[in-house]
Amino acid sequence: MILLLDAAAHGAESAVGARAEEVVLRLLYQLIAILVVTRVVVLVVRRLGQTDVSGEILAGLVLGPSCLGAIAPNAMHALFDPSTSQIFVGIAQVGLVLLMFQIGQEFEFRSALGSAKRSIAVISFAGLVVPFALGNFTAPWFYRQLAEPRPPLLGFQLFFAIAMSITAIPILGRIFMELRLSHTRTAALTIGAAAIDDVIGWLLLGVVSLVVRQQFSSGWLLVRLGSLAAYLVFVFVVARPLLKRWIAAHLKHHGRLQPSAVAILLIVLFCSAAVTSNIGVFAIIGGFVIGASVHDDRAFVSEWKERVSPLVNTFFLPVFFAYTGLRTDIGSISSTHEALVCALVCAVAFASKFGGAWLGARLVGENNRSALTIGTCMNTRALMELIAINIGYDLGVLPRSMFTKLVVMAIVSTFMATPLIRWLMRGQERRETVDLPGAAQA
Repeated sequence: MILLLDAAAHGAESAVGARAEEVVLRLLYQLIAILVVTRVVVLVVRRLGQTDVSGEILAGLVLGPSCLGAIAPNAMHALFDPSTSQIFVGIAQVGLVLLMFQIGQEFEFRSALGSAKRSIAVISFAGLVVPFALGNFTAPWFYRQLAEPRPPLLGFQLFFAIAMSITAIPILGRIFMELRLSHTRTAALTIGAAAIDDVIGWLLLGVVSLVVRQQFSSGWLLVRLGSLAAYLVFVFVVARPLLKRWIAAHLKHHGRLQPSAVAILLIVLFCSAAVTSNIGVFAIIGGFVIGASVHDDRAFVSEWKERVSPLVNTFFLPVFFAYTGLRTDIGSISSTHEALVCALVCAVAFASKFGGAWLGARLVGENNRSALTIGTCMNTRALMELIAINIGYDLGVLPRSMFTKLVVMAIVSTFMATPLIRWLMRGQERRETVDLPGAAQA
């Protein structure tokens, strides 16, 4: 805003001038390319039995140096001209705030926990502690494989451990629904455990980001943690009842979520994002907190999904995946050594997350097939992993080479999930019922 006011005061070119039109045209070309490529790739992966989000993630790589840049580098650089980079980043980041608000809405703790609280708690604990511990233990070896200059070891180690621990609960929800398995006990156990894992994971991510940003200043860290704790108390104790009461009254009066209400909710959402950003965590945490605070108002969540989510999912989400894809160069994993390190990253991630969740499921009495399914589900990284490692990249603790390897790990784990879940849970699909003429009279 200050830059805009300064520009206006000094007679900068109009927002509808020739220069502005040129920037807008370049941005439009980028958005057209992103949306077209995303739709094409989604259609292709559907034929391979994958979910839409798998294609959306892959489309980001297609437009970046991993594919388009390798085939036609001049075309990629011309398409993603640096003059629009700040606008592009801004769209991606605003989209993440909106997306994290929606992810917060997915945490249906009461319905997911049900009567299996102990089982979910054990699976969640094992599925979080085992990968975090193994990631923390193996991180120094991966650190020594990085080229100079290296980031601080502690920051790298903490982010690597978190990257091993993340589960993609929104993607799991979509997979279960598309495969007609959302009614099963396995789905309830997995979603409940993944929800707890990701809440703890995001809190850890916020703490680690505070540590990394301030060179481990304990006094500054305590102030920020205290501020974050106070804000969370304010949201869930003070703001949440008021917000839920207002939403309920609005829906009762209008029957639907009106544009005026969407505008007010966006103001609340962006204010929350601004607060957490000023605290020193991340703006996206503010979005997540507000989403989680209203998650149990399922009438509102349903309205939001119908009226607002389609724009977030079809516009902002592909922009974020393209943003990630432009940072990822799979071609950099060209030597045998780099390929081996990438394979070991995947092995540590898969073995620790799958193994921890499988062990937790067996400890609470699940049969082996159910435990294998839970381990496979919890190993799905996808979107949540990409958000976490983008944060690490922005903070400078994940070099581009390791960032690329973690992107590969997230994609492979996502593509593995759907066929394995379909195979392991074969025969448990919800049957479609068809009303036959005269059935009611029979």
